Amino acid sequence: MAEIAHQILDKKSIVKQVIIALVIAAVLLVSAVLPAEYGIDPLGIGKATGFSKLYVGDAGTEALASGPHKVLKLENVGSPADVAKPSAADNPPPATQLAQRTDEVSVVIPAGEGLEYKVNMLKYGQLKYEWITNKGELYFDFHGEVKNNSNYFESYTIAYSNNVVGSFIAPFEGPQGWYFKNNSNENITVKLKLKGQYLLKQ
Repeated sequence: MAEIAHQILDKKSIVKQVIIALVIAAVLLVSAVLPAEYGIDPLGIGKATGFSKLYVGDAGTEALASGPHKVLKLENVGSPADVAKPSAADNPPPATQLAQRTDEVSVVIPAGEGLEYKVNMLKYGQLKYEWITNKGELYFDFHGEVKNNSNYFESYTIAYSNNVVGSFIAPFEGPQGWYFKNNSNENITVKLKLKGQYLLKQ
């Protein structure tokens, strides 16, 4: 039976291979691991290779790690079925809409509590909006009420998020906006950017 020849490496070769392995590891650390995992890109390699785009950041991590949410169902949308739609909801739109405006507003949602923020709009008024939290997710119900009738409301979007952008046309005259619920044990600030035909509620 033929004997298998084993290559015997001398000490210099072993040291050389260890050094090469350390250099490769250092390059991977600087070019991939640090940009993708920690957002650290001292040489700009992560930006050039695209690894920096994988970095989520603290706010994103909190949102992903916020735990299971209550399942949202169709019956959560709008006012109860026994609340009739007011006839005022079918009034014709005004001949002239409110003037265009832009606003930035910050709203603090206390820990474990809910809070509403709304603007007044005329029927078929237009609104573009953007909101983002300073940390974590909120439950929200984007909805509207018919003027002078808070018992009836229509929900447009219900979800959990830390950042939402959208556009909207009011289906009737009245307050339109968000109910935010903070299920965490820390206050969360929502920064809203609004642009459209509306009045801020006093």
